[in-house]
Amino acid sequence: MTEPRYFEISIVRWCGEFVCGRVTRAFYDHWKGRPEADLAAFMTAWEKDERETGVPPARVDASTPDNWYEFDDVEHISNAVASNNFVHVMEIEPDGSDGGFRQKAGGYEEDFEISAIAGDMPETFLKCVRRLKVDRDTDDPTNPVLVAKSLAKGMDTVARCETTGPFDIRKLSICYIDFDGDDVVESLAYDGVFLEIEGQFSDGKGMVFYLGDLHTWSPEDSDAAQTATDVKSPGKLRLLAGTLWPSLRTALGAIFSLFGFPVFLLAMIGAAKYLQLFNLIELKGWALSIIETQADVLDDIAGAAAAYGVKFPAFLADVAVMYLSVGNTVARAEKSDLLSVDNDDSNHWALFKEWVTRGRVDSLLLSLPKITRDGFVRLFWPLMVLYRLKTPFVVSGPGPSGDGISSSVPRRELADFARMITEAHGTWKGQSVQDFRQIFVWHVVLVLGATALSAYAFKLLA
Repeated sequence: MTEPRYFEISIVRWCGEFVCGRVTRAFYDHWKGRPEADLAAFMTAWEKDERETGVPPARVDASTPDNWYEFDDVEHISNAVASNNFVHVMEIEPDGSDGGFRQKAGGYEEDFEISAIAGDMPETFLKCVRRLKVDRDTDDPTNPVLVAKSLAKGMDTVARCETTGPFDIRKLSICYIDFDGDDVVESLAYDGVFLEIEGQFSDGKGMVFYLGDLHTWSPEDSDAAQTATDVKSPGKLRLLAGTLWPSLRTALGAIFSLFGFPVFLLAMIGAAKYLQLFNLIELKGWALSIIETQADVLDDIAGAAAAYGVKFPAFLADVAVMYLSVGNTVARAEKSDLLSVDNDDSNHWALFKEWVTRGRVDSLLLSLPKITRDGFVRLFWPLMVLYRLKTPFVVSGPGPSGDGISSSVPRRELADFARMITEAHGTWKGQSVQDFRQIFVWHVVLVLGATALSAYAFKLLA
C-alpha cells in the first residue's frame, strides 16, 4: 500500500484583514472630503472618549461600532492576497504528537510565483468567487460603505494536504474575493478537496480607511473573475527608465545627509589615495597635501593604538570608511521599506528560523528589534545587496487598495505588479520605483567621479 505524503501550502508575502460595512449617509457626509488621517484616528481610537465628538452614528440603529473591524456587515476576511504573492510548498511528516507535523528532512520544497505560472495553469488555479467594488469619487452614494484594510507582510494563509504521490501545483485551486482591488484568498483546494486554512505570522505594514459607494457585491456570481481595463500599464522599458531618477535621488540623499557627507568625503580621500597608487589619477598641489595629511593622521592613530597593544594597518581605516559609506547609502535606501516595518508583535524566533532554513535575508532583518535594524544594515550591507539582487525594486505610492505603501518587488515581477496597480487605479501615475542595484552603482560612480573631478580641480588650482 502506498504511504501517504503530506504537504504544507503557504501563500506568502502580502496578507491582511479586510472589512467593509454599510454606514449612514450622515456618517458618510461627515467624513467625505476630510483627510484620511482624521478618519483613521477616529476608527483606531482605543477609548470612546478619545474619538472626535459630534460624529453622526454610523448605523441606522443610531449606534457606532467600538472597533474598526466591526464595520463588517458586507464583508470581513483575514487572509493572504493572491496578487503579487507566491505559493510555498513544503513536505511535512507527523511529529508523533496529536495532530502535529514537522518539516520532513530532505523532503520536497519549492516556491511558485503566482503571476509567473498563472498563464500556464488550469482555469481552476485562480478563481474569483465574489467581487466587491467601491466608488470613492462619488458625493451622492446610493449604498454608502466604509472600507478598512489592515495590510501586513508575511504569511496568513497556511493549509495542509495529503496525497499518495508527489505534489502537483496544477491540482491546487486558489479561490479569492476581489475586495475592491485586492484579490483576497477565500479558500484553498487540492485535487478538488477543500483544505482547512490556518493563520500564521505577519508583520504590520499599514492601515487604510476610506468611504465610497458599494456598486457590486455578488455572493453567488463566480463569473466576475477578471475585470478588464482600457488603461495600458507601463512596459518594461518605461518602468526601467522610471527607476533612474528615484535611484539617483536616493543615493544623493544618502551622501548629502548629516552622517553621510563626512563619511563620503573621507571615502573620497581614501579612494583618491588608491587611484593614485594604481596610476589612474595624478594628485598635485592641495589634493596631494590633503592625501599626505590624512595618511600622516592615520599613521599617528595606528601608532597610538599600538602603544596600547592594538595593532592594525593604517589602510584598514580607509577600507572601513569606504565600507561604512556604502552601508550608509544602503540603510538610506531601506529606510522606507524593511527598516520601517513595525514588528513588536511578531514571532522573532520564527522569522529567524525562516532565515536559517530558507535563506531569506528580509526575515533575518525583520527578526531584529526595529531600533537595531539600521545599525545592522550599515554593518552587514553586503547581505542586503545579495538580497536585493533578487528583489531589487521598491515601489512607493498608492498600493493596490489605494493606501500609500512601499512594496518590495522581485526583478521578474515588476511588470506584473505595475499591471495590477494600473488595473486597480486606472493609472500608474503617482508611483515611484527605485532599483537597489542602481543605488549601489550610483554610489560607487559618485564616489569615484567626485574623486577624479576633485583631483583635476586641485591640479588646475595648483
